[in-house]
Amino acid sequence: MFPNLKYKNLFFWTIELLALSALIWIVSRFDFLMQPISVFISTVFVPLIVAGFLYYVLKPILTLLEKITIKNHKMPHQLAVIITFVLFLTVIGGALILLVPTLVREMTNLINALPGFAKTVQSYVNDTLQSKWFNSLHLSIDVDEVKSAVGKYAASFLTITAGTLGNVISTITSVTINLVTIPVVLFYMLSDGNRLLPALQRLFPDRFADNVADLTNKMDHTIEKYISGQAIEMLFVGVAMTIGYLIIGQPYAWLLGVIAGITNIVPYVGPWIGVIPSLIVAGTQSWKQMILVLVVMTVVQQLDGNFIYPNVIGKSLQIHPLTIMILLMVAGNLKGIVGMILVVPVYAVLRTVIKFGTQMRELTKNK
Repeated sequence: MFPNLKYKNLFFWTIELLALSALIWIVSRFDFLMQPISVFISTVFVPLIVAGFLYYVLKPILTLLEKITIKNHKMPHQLAVIITFVLFLTVIGGALILLVPTLVREMTNLINALPGFAKTVQSYVNDTLQSKWFNSLHLSIDVDEVKSAVGKYAASFLTITAGTLGNVISTITSVTINLVTIPVVLFYMLSDGNRLLPALQRLFPDRFADNVADLTNKMDHTIEKYISGQAIEMLFVGVAMTIGYLIIGQPYAWLLGVIAGITNIVPYVGPWIGVIPSLIVAGTQSWKQMILVLVVMTVVQQLDGNFIYPNVIGKSLQIHPLTIMILLMVAGNLKGIVGMILVVPVYAVLRTVIKFGTQMRELTKNK
């Protein structure tokens, strides 16, 4: 029936994949089966992702501590884990004591100021539409429709304020659970992370043990390099933007600086997302303030792009910027901001696996 074994294997795997796809599609139609699974995944997803991110942020510190010798003996792994974890809790505790009260105060003030911002924008749009220079442009714009749309969005800020406060209150329980769960998961990751490789090797025949170890080390190095580098970048951008905002007298400087640092986790697009709230706030002050915000962002991004990024991440991922932009657009449309955060490291790991598989196949052929 088949001219050679190659076509037979291709036919076999095609049927297997089609059958698996059909099974997944059929199961996904049954809500009573999928709903518990989706709830379980959504509950476990956040703690695992956050703990995994923190694990790779702290892993270089753990590795450095394990290299310390005490009386010609290297530091025990569990002692290094405890010291790393205590340092992590100390930093988090210091941030909670020093930074969180300021952020909460600024966030509360910002939420309370949203209606005032909306009225300022509405007044500015109305004055612009009625100005002589705008009328001299002879643009085919329905002025009444624009005023109506602006008024509708301005009125929605009042409901947004109440809704935002309600959402904050409704998520307190979830946040509390994550605050308890994430450190526990992180501690066990730090403690038992070195056992992952031997466990994976036992799943394969002995002749593949070295290959599995090589692949796992490459994947681990790729993720560690990217995440630890992104953490340093986020910290630098957050601190630098906050200092810049304080220098130019930007309202809510601490809160806006933290937002800029967090959004910087998304390559290329993140800095622009992070500066939008600051531009909106500056727009209620003056055009000069908006220009100053853009100047601060430009200076910080130039420092980051020329000094921080090349040294902490560099060309370790070896992904072309155009490829990253395409990945971000596709992931953003499919899974929103979460997809944009995860797509680059996932792509880097998959590419590592494929390259390794190709190399192993070539070596097998040559033997």
